[in-house]
Order: sequence, then C-alpha cells, then structure tokens
Amino acid sequence: MTQQDVLHTLKRAVRECRCVALRYHGQSGLRIVEPHAIYSDAQSRLMLDAYQVRGFSASGRPPPFWRPFRLRKIESATLLAEKFGPRTAEGFSAARLKYKHGLLAMVATPRPPAPPAEAALAEVGPPRPPHLRRSG
Repeated sequence: MTQQDVLHTLKRAVRECRCVALRYHGQSGLRIVEPHAIYSDAQSRLMLDAYQVRGFSASGRPPPFWRPFRLRKIESATLLAEKFGPRTAEGFSAARLKYKHGLLAMVATPRPPAPPAEAALAEVGPPRPPHLRRSG
C-alpha cells in the first residue's frame, strides 16, 4: 500500500467516522483505531491522532488510549464498517495547539444545540417601547 493510499483511506475514515485496522512500522499485529485528526506537526511530519480501541500495542499497554502515529510509518490501513463518535469525553479537542501547524482532516464535533428563541429574547431583554424604536 502506498503512502498516498494510506492517506486517502485515513481521510475517508476521519470524514465518515469509521474505524481503521492499521499495520504500523514492521509490527505483525494489527491495531484498531478511531482516527480523529490528520495534521502536520512542528517538524512538518504528517501525523494521525487516533484513539486505539483494540489490537496490538508495542508498549504492552492495554487499549483504549490515545496515540499519535507518523503517517510514513503506517504500512497499511483498512477501512472498517464500524463507526465511532468523537471522543470529546476522553480528551479530544479541535482546539489543541498541536494542530496549528496544518490540519488535513478532523472529525466533526457536535455543536451545542441553539437555545430556543424565547431564551435568546430573554437574554436581550424586553422589546423597546414604540416611541424608542427606530423607524424603518
């Protein structure tokens, strides 16, 4: 698998919030990850921030955990049918400083719902009396 193929698969996985099976840097075991962001680091290397949910860990640490991966060391990436949601409760934030050097793809984080119209009006106060209103 070429680096371009890996990048294409990972971008699609981020966009569609789908898990990926990775083979990394000569290791025989597969890692199942939830890819959250593809970005350039301070040394201009392409990186993947992913939440590893299953599979091999060179450190022996049991998943789940966050893990940055260098894209050039990812030997294969297979898109899985399994979906995921952004891991904001586990610490994912689009505002992380490490993304400031260049962002290629990032999962969409849910926006808070808009307040009801009545709540918005209550924040600005009651309507102006007719004699103080601007005329059209």
